[in-house]
Amino acid sequence: MCDGVRTRYAIRYTEYETRDTKMPREMLINVAESEECRVAVVEKGCLEELYVERASLGTHVGNIYKGKVVNIESGIQAAFIDFGVGKNGFLHISDLHPRYFSRTGAKSIETIGRRKSLKDRPPIQDCLRKGKEIVVQVTKEGIKTKGATLSTYVALPGKYLVMMPWMRKHGVSHKIEDEEERRRLRQILEESDPPKGRGFIIRTAGQGASKKDIQTDLRYLSRLWRAIEKRIETEGAPGELYQESDLVIRALRDVYNNKITKIVCDSESVVRKIMEFFSIATPRAKRRVTYYDGKVPLFHKYKIENEIAKVQSRRVELKGGGSIIIEQTEALVSIDVNSGRYRKQENAEGTAYESNIEAAAEIARQLRLRDLGGLIICDFIDMR
Repeated sequence: MCDGVRTRYAIRYTEYETRDTKMPREMLINVAESEECRVAVVEKGCLEELYVERASLGTHVGNIYKGKVVNIESGIQAAFIDFGVGKNGFLHISDLHPRYFSRTGAKSIETIGRRKSLKDRPPIQDCLRKGKEIVVQVTKEGIKTKGATLSTYVALPGKYLVMMPWMRKHGVSHKIEDEEERRRLRQILEESDPPKGRGFIIRTAGQGASKKDIQTDLRYLSRLWRAIEKRIETEGAPGELYQESDLVIRALRDVYNNKITKIVCDSESVVRKIMEFFSIATPRAKRRVTYYDGKVPLFHKYKIENEIAKVQSRRVELKGGGSIIIEQTEALVSIDVNSGRYRKQENAEGTAYESNIEAAAEIARQLRLRDLGGLIICDFIDMR
């Protein structure tokens, strides 16, 4: 039901933040509609994060495939890979693991956080040849006629850890700032005897996790990778080696933490799936799960449908009276800043400056929320 294209809108407040960060949060899971699955995080009635998957469009981000090189473009130092889903994927030299650099590099291991720079990498045409089989992971969905973005740096996320095969060393998320906690987590990881040739990073969700929690996650990821390795040996190319979890499980794994005091879902079958997941991952969290069967749709009950519509709109209103229009094409993202009522004020130069400053902050925020990159053109209000 929840297999589909993934859209993420994470509403975060910078200089406009006024809310208490300790305020309890709730996770709302709406899967009543068969074509769409939505997960929202709300705090004091305000939308904080939104995740959407549509069943009709399909998603591949996070999936791992055994692909085949179909073309090499030395001019842009990239290869196009047939990984079995229609459009060929795009693999840049910066996303090519050293194990593919040469015959001697077949068993190469890189250190986490220390990828080789572009100048230290050989030309891609010296690393790959047409027809070569290669293990890739989708990192970004394709847009219109463009294929997906691929990487050979595979990452398998668990509840508390991320495992990176063919990498050495281990780390702790930089978002965990407490040095004593960082030392505790590093010690737990080292004492857990992680497999050689596999790097592990403790995620933000690992903060406060027990040794047993982390070791359970480590064993799960190790078993998962061994299963994938067996498929690498037996699966033909192109072929799927691993499929990422659906939206609900990803949200529980990646978004849920102790600050979320309640999980409300409007599907009995999904509630059962949530309980099964928590039975393995975080049994204590089961008491926070609630089934909603009210007549009023869940998101209407929490009055967040209007907020969702605003986040998905191409037009974003600014507090000062102006607005920005965001247009995404295959070639670029264009953003137009409109003055609105600013032009009607006496000090047009000053208000234009204030409007542009406000728009610049909002543009940066929207690019992050909508996961937009590449060539971005911003047309600000003219100033002297």
